[in-house]
Amino acid sequence: MESIANFIFYSTPIKYLAQSIWRDEGFSFFMAKENIMQIILNSINDFNPPLYYILLHIWMSVFGEIDIALRMMSFIFHVLTTYYVFLLARKIFWEKFAFWVAAFTFFNPMLLYYAFEIRMYSLFALFTIASLYYFLAKRWRAYAIFGTLGMYTHSFFSFIIFSYLVFLFLARQFQRKIILRTILPLLFFLPWVPFLLFQFKESQNTWIFTVDLQLILSSLGNLFINYEGTPGGLWLVTAFLSLIIVILIFYAIRKSRKLGLLFTSLVFTPLFIVLSYSVIKRPIYVNRYMIFVTVGEIMAISLALWSIKLRTTRYGVMLLALGFVLYMNVFAPKKIHNKVDIRSTIAEIREMAKPNDLVYANSALVYFESAFYYPYRDKVYIYNPENAVIPKYIGTSVIDPSRSVANFPESPIRTFLVKEDGSYEVIISLPTSGKAQ
Repeated sequence: MESIANFIFYSTPIKYLAQSIWRDEGFSFFMAKENIMQIILNSINDFNPPLYYILLHIWMSVFGEIDIALRMMSFIFHVLTTYYVFLLARKIFWEKFAFWVAAFTFFNPMLLYYAFEIRMYSLFALFTIASLYYFLAKRWRAYAIFGTLGMYTHSFFSFIIFSYLVFLFLARQFQRKIILRTILPLLFFLPWVPFLLFQFKESQNTWIFTVDLQLILSSLGNLFINYEGTPGGLWLVTAFLSLIIVILIFYAIRKSRKLGLLFTSLVFTPLFIVLSYSVIKRPIYVNRYMIFVTVGEIMAISLALWSIKLRTTRYGVMLLALGFVLYMNVFAPKKIHNKVDIRSTIAEIREMAKPNDLVYANSALVYFESAFYYPYRDKVYIYNPENAVIPKYIGTSVIDPSRSVANFPESPIRTFLVKEDGSYEVIISLPTSGKAQ
């Protein structure tokens, strides 16, 4: 029984649900703790629109603040994403094949990983497939609603709207009435545009890595399995996977031009824009920001497999594809997506800490996790001996300046200094010498 439990919690996506949160998830929590008006104001000073944080605020008021409970909201979004994929596949193909497409979606490594993260990406994927479904069905009112919700979830949703316009042009449906209906979500987003421009200007100082040829060649594979470069030995694998995806996409276009162009536009239009801008101007490419491309990949691959005429070949490739995503859900939790276990660190500190003791994060990068898990959040600070300016991308919109301190308190107060790797040390500052031990 113990070996089975170890397998479930360390070698399946359940690990993503159970493991310690990381910085961005902690930031989401502290954003959502504020009242709704303050969430909107804090979002203006951050880099994402406020919808997800408002929903998380409501969710927390009902289900509490435990990390697993917070992550379950994203899982519900993932289930709804799978449901919309089923509806779309049933409309395009037939019901039995739609069940396979739904399973292929549910177990996709990229989507399933973010189904257990306290961030907006699973919601982003949901609004992507919902807008795609209603766009294809020409149910414009529902499309406008879900498209607008998508815009207020992540600013990259605008690339989805643009990909629909590219499809209309390629499919020779570039008519004024359809164009106006397609861009309605952009029009409803206009009130937020001044804030978006401000945020874009403020994002000049960023952590985002540069885009090189290796990333470009591997991007489709990276987005399908959620690979971001660690461990480093998978770049050739994702490059080869990218080639397979390209072949399948062009096979889908050849067999079904209209649907193939729609799914291809959703995949390649945003990738081309974001990768080009990242090479020419400055980096803006981040795997998770592009999660909507994964949705397009899934639909394009499904269309390609559906187009295989020989039934035994089709079933064989379907089995192989589903087996691959299931394998990645066993391989990836052990090899790729390991978060630093700050929860255990704080639990150990709690056992030793006295009422007046403090917790310092030795870097702003580990502050949110420490503050989330320590029950006395007013006693958690960022150790900043040089009084350096904390980069805005850390999440300064919800960090009070008083949380940044340059000195340790004097004995008998002890300071537990939490480090980025999850280790910690106990600091005792002697009042006579002013030195820490």
